[in-house]
Amino acid sequence: MVTGDSRAEITQRLRDIARDLLERGEVDVFIGYEEGSLPLRTTPAFITRPDDVSRLVWGRACENNLATYLPKFKGRVGVVVKGCDVRTLVNLIIEKQITREQVKIVGVPCRGVIDRRRLAAAVGEGMVVRSAVVGAAGDVIVVRGEGFEKAVPVEDVLSPACATCTHPVPVIHDFLAGEDGWAREACPRETGFAHVEEFADRSAEERSAYFAREIERCIECYACRQACPLCYCPECFVDRQSPKWVGRWRDLSDKMVFHLGRVLHTAGRCVDCGACRRACPAGIDLRLLAKRMEKDALEFFGHEPGTDLEAVPVLATYRREDPDDFIL
Repeated sequence: MVTGDSRAEITQRLRDIARDLLERGEVDVFIGYEEGSLPLRTTPAFITRPDDVSRLVWGRACENNLATYLPKFKGRVGVVVKGCDVRTLVNLIIEKQITREQVKIVGVPCRGVIDRRRLAAAVGEGMVVRSAVVGAAGDVIVVRGEGFEKAVPVEDVLSPACATCTHPVPVIHDFLAGEDGWAREACPRETGFAHVEEFADRSAEERSAYFAREIERCIECYACRQACPLCYCPECFVDRQSPKWVGRWRDLSDKMVFHLGRVLHTAGRCVDCGACRRACPAGIDLRLLAKRMEKDALEFFGHEPGTDLEAVPVLATYRREDPDDFIL
């Protein structure tokens, strides 16, 4: 169990590592988390001076996948990663967006991060939260506002991706800011796709109607693309004018082209970090599609993204023995 003391210990360890790396000149910038301006919110911190490492924090609100910033830096970078984050970092190395030599990986054993939408639902519609504190035992969030106080079990408001996480301890790291035992228990592979299999049992009409309802709510802000560490193309296919793939009329068909195209582009690469879902202002959840791609990559090709620096992306290789029964 992660207690308040262990969270404090992780925070202190992160600060010590960052200070040491900056003082030794081993990194030009250290990317971690610092307190945000709202309850249970953190924001990415870009530390360039040893004196500023006291800004770094760790806790259940450290939700951002910081790997998304790495391709933007050409110098030496230190970065804090959870189990899912480091798998996107591995993909970025494999895809030659960054080099292993330029990054110092500081892993944190993760207990899961809070889903703010689920927390808001648990607190109640219209309730304004003024403060929120994770209890000393790490299993309850005490939420306070105008005229109310409520204790919410952490397990009830964790990000859905955390429930199916198979690697809560980063698979590779240069430093580990905590003990392996502080991490959430890994989800067995055989149960991690249960919700995907359940959804697949529905009729084609039901599945189509579900995705139509979800995608219809899209406002085409592309926040999901911007938040995704694996969407790093200099020009996205939806922004191209010649040829023009997607219209600007907000039709369902255009929205479908974008979302289905993005899911296919990340097939065999997506690690279910949840960054796209968190960024979406409309609350659209396309995890079912992305998770199905992850399931197929594992079952058909034995490929689990982001776990092996020597692996080749599943859609970037070919073997004669690859299954082809899906080809029409």
